[in-house]
Amino acid sequence: MSVRSSLSTLVFAGLMTAGVAVGAASAATTTDPVTTAPAASAPAKAATTQVASTAKVEVSKTQAEAVAKELGAKPGDALVGQLTKYVTQRQAASALTDAAAKTKAVTEAHQQLASIGGKPVTPEQAAKIDGILGIK
Repeated sequence: MSVRSSLSTLVFAGLMTAGVAVGAASAATTTDPVTTAPAASAPAKAATTQVASTAKVEVSKTQAEAVAKELGAKPGDALVGQLTKYVTQRQAASALTDAAAKTKAVTEAHQQLASIGGKPVTPEQAAKIDGILGIK
């Protein structure tokens, strides 16, 4: 009886080991439904996205006051935040290699300036503001 008991214990241990291996293999081959999209929902034309790494942006009160004067806007803490957003947009635009994407990003950044001043910004004004903010 002792041989039979040892044999059944050995068989049981072998089956458990095989079950764990099969379970691990099936777990490794399962797909994550969140990250796996069906082919039918994929867009017909893939869009290329360029991501730029930018350093932390800080706009000083002095810079904000100079830009406010140029735009005819009221200086303040809100303006510093808006200008920080503008500088970040411009830096990201400068890092783009695709000419059309770069032009679009610069235009959107200039629209941010226009919303600050409440009127369109001329290319000369934008260049002067970029100089004040240290944008190259």
